[in-house]
Amino acid sequence: MSIIRLSCRHADLHAALADGSWAPDAYDASARAGRLGRFEREDGAGSLVDADARSTSIDRWLTGNADRYDQLGEEQPVAVMVHGFLFDPEKAPNKDPAKSDNPHSRVFHFKDTGESTEIREHTTGWPRQLGFKEDDRGRSGLAVAFGWMSQPGFASSLLQGGKNFYARAYENGREAAWPLVCMLDSLRRKIKDRQIDLFCHSLGSVVVVRALAIAAKHDLALVKRIGRVVILGGSEYSGEAQLMYGRVAKACADLSDFDGPQVFNIVSRENAVLDLLAENFGPKSFFSNTQVIGHNGLQSAKGAPRWIDIQIDKGDVRDWGGRQETPYDLSGDQPGNVWDHWYYYTHRGNMAFYRDILRTRAATSLHALRNNHPSLPEGVDTSFFGN
Repeated sequence: MSIIRLSCRHADLHAALADGSWAPDAYDASARAGRLGRFEREDGAGSLVDADARSTSIDRWLTGNADRYDQLGEEQPVAVMVHGFLFDPEKAPNKDPAKSDNPHSRVFHFKDTGESTEIREHTTGWPRQLGFKEDDRGRSGLAVAFGWMSQPGFASSLLQGGKNFYARAYENGREAAWPLVCMLDSLRRKIKDRQIDLFCHSLGSVVVVRALAIAAKHDLALVKRIGRVVILGGSEYSGEAQLMYGRVAKACADLSDFDGPQVFNIVSRENAVLDLLAENFGPKSFFSNTQVIGHNGLQSAKGAPRWIDIQIDKGDVRDWGGRQETPYDLSGDQPGNVWDHWYYYTHRGNMAFYRDILRTRAATSLHALRNNHPSLPEGVDTSFFGN
């Protein structure tokens, strides 16, 4: 195989079985599955918990799965995938992706059920569409599937603190960030010769943005090993993303713009889910929680050389895609449908672009996209809701 699977419930990290099933018991090396430990970010005084001490079990898990990436292609990506809202890794997987809310079954799979079905059911297999092969021991790259509890339940959310279920899922995402940091740091030590990419959708951006902010705040070596960060319809707030970006830029100040994290923020204004849920029901903080990155971009007044906002439902961006040597059929919405929050990845024309971001790195670097002719039109037009 060329995929390894993790599932997280709050701060508890588990190695999933090969089919994505939840493994609740202690880690079993022969099954390569089980509980790896509880990974909490900070102690009561706000000090960083020792990442190395907490990551021993993850190191052991990675070593035990080495035969799944021991033929890792020299130029092939290592990508960690983080799903969005309404997934439960404890649910039983199903051979039919549409019949399970387990993320490993629904989106972290290699099946091809046809684009129309996948658009209708939101079941596109991410690793397949990003160019990974299921059984090539890493020759096409290594995919790491990171599942987390983003389906807390409506009633239980109200009973536990009186929170709406979206706000509770958002907080679950922040809690899952430190297990992700620990896993990424172990992966950095295990695979030494290449960058680690991150690919996420929707509420998964909360996990990813928070993880990068934590790593940069504590100046972990991990930050400089992060490569492409592809965010689809991110529901993290622009204020939180600005905080993360500032920390990352400072931590990577000694790197060229070609090295270290490059964030590709894929935006669609025609996105009722972000407009209604993320900008109205998320938890409130001292930041202005009314704008999210998947709807309004980073909104940085200072410029951001390591970040680009790409509005795929804007006419000039779609025209740019069609003018490439190998054209991209970019689209932010399905005609006649206003609930297009999943079209970012269910539309295969979009996935072809993301695949190239991971695999044709020179041609899709931020420098190339901004300086080649024609250059990619960047930024978000907040005056309208998409073409």
